[in-house]
Amino acid sequence: MKKTILSISTCISLLLSACGGGSSQTQGEVAIIDLETAFQNPQELSLTELGEKMTYVPLETTDESLVKLGSSSKMIVTDQYIFVGETGAPLLAFDRGTGKFLRKIGSVGQGPGEYSGSTDVEVDAEAKRIYFRASPTQYHCYDFEGKFLNTITLPEDNFMMGGSYFIDNKAYAYCNIANEATTCRAYAYQLPEGICTDSLVLSERVAKKQKAVMPLSGTETYGGRFFMWEYEDGTWTAGNRVNSTYQSMNGKLYHKDVFCDTLFQMKGLHREAPIAAFHLGSYGGYGRYETTGGMEGKYVLPRVLFNGEHIYFTLFTGLYDIQGLIRKIKGEGIRPSIGIYNLRTGEVKVQKEKMYLQHPDEGMPKACIYTLSTDGHWVAVYQAEKLVEARENIPAEKQPEWMKNLKEDDNPVILMIK
Repeated sequence: MKKTILSISTCISLLLSACGGGSSQTQGEVAIIDLETAFQNPQELSLTELGEKMTYVPLETTDESLVKLGSSSKMIVTDQYIFVGETGAPLLAFDRGTGKFLRKIGSVGQGPGEYSGSTDVEVDAEAKRIYFRASPTQYHCYDFEGKFLNTITLPEDNFMMGGSYFIDNKAYAYCNIANEATTCRAYAYQLPEGICTDSLVLSERVAKKQKAVMPLSGTETYGGRFFMWEYEDGTWTAGNRVNSTYQSMNGKLYHKDVFCDTLFQMKGLHREAPIAAFHLGSYGGYGRYETTGGMEGKYVLPRVLFNGEHIYFTLFTGLYDIQGLIRKIKGEGIRPSIGIYNLRTGEVKVQKEKMYLQHPDEGMPKACIYTLSTDGHWVAVYQAEKLVEARENIPAEKQPEWMKNLKEDDNPVILMIK
């Protein structure tokens, strides 16, 4: 599949124009997103690229509901709820419409049905179930009211290597890191029994001896937690576990092929239709197993979010070896770039080395996309202190009541865009 998509992209790229921002062509029903041209014409992007309707939801601040969404947090937004998790703390549930704090989900601990933390969690919005990872192959299941239901055991040991996703009482896993002990597969499990109902081989078995494993932690905004594998022959590969290669939206399942950089609509484990393929040209073209020199200056797309109208994506470079990791730790200029593709117009825009998008309203701070709700709304997060600071530059008559009453130590304000 990788060679096929790349060859199509190469042919199409000869026809692509170099006009401002870059426009993408289609091959049949597949959109070829021309990032090479877009990179040559970077732009400052606005939140209005993703939608015009903006809804603010201040999360209620109580002694029980204090949260600080950051690098150790996770947020999942459904059509009715906002779930917020922090390391070592119970998952908190808020009402999506009002921001009112509703309840804690379960409890943190080592007892039956308890979990160690609430960032390793997935939500099945269709079945209204919450799944906490209890071990590499076990999940504790709760309902949306916070009641513990059961523990599910999934039989595949390499389930932990890939992204996991739950939708309509099924579990999906994508094991995107192949080594001498695993084969790169996609799995589907029927719940609640955890019985494997189907599997799809995505690559051949690879016999390479690992030399080093490096976990790279980051917020959901940046694409989640990465794992980088170095092998004794000097080659590298990378995978992503927190932000699954699967995504559900309005009851449909989507899948991003990590190394082919193609977005598919799924039917079970079958790739029903490719939606878009990214053409990186001179900025990409790296292999699954590549030497450090071969990866120099190349980009990877760790995160692709799709809401039916736009595709939002992040791009990283320079994080494929020990030296790149050291530069990141030291803060020496390794910053992600972002891009937005409009399915209606075929236009793609890239903002280089900046995550934050301009707000259309005067005085409002910039914001970055934190996640996508299960019903297709883009979700951004404003820390309360940032809004309190910005309030000084916004005329009082233009401030909503929640902003006028906001305190610096209040919970964050969630912005949803459609």
